[in-house]
Amino acid sequence: MAVLIFCNSCLCEPRTPTPRFCLTSCGHVFCEVCLQKGKKDECLVCRSSCRTVVLSKETSPDIQSLFMPIDVLNKKYSKEISQVSEFQEKYRNRFLKYHKQKV
Repeated sequence: MAVLIFCNSCLCEPRTPTPRFCLTSCGHVFCEVCLQKGKKDECLVCRSSCRTVVLSKETSPDIQSLFMPIDVLNKKYSKEISQVSEFQEKYRNRFLKYHKQKV
């Protein structure tokens, strides 16, 4: 299931051609049209001061992951966790082997 992205103000969804979408530091998403209507550095929904980042293919992986389907994230992080676990086990075994040889 794909993650639904929509403007938290006008509820429009990305289409072609479409205005760009931005994510605020307070966690709200706005289309460029609505963002330009509001006050600079203030969220249109919660009115807190905030920064914005344009959502695009160049957006940082951390932010992109907020919009990935859970099953995709699960697969990605399961692999990373397995690699970390494997590394830690090998590292621990080397340590134990070294100390067993000393005894």
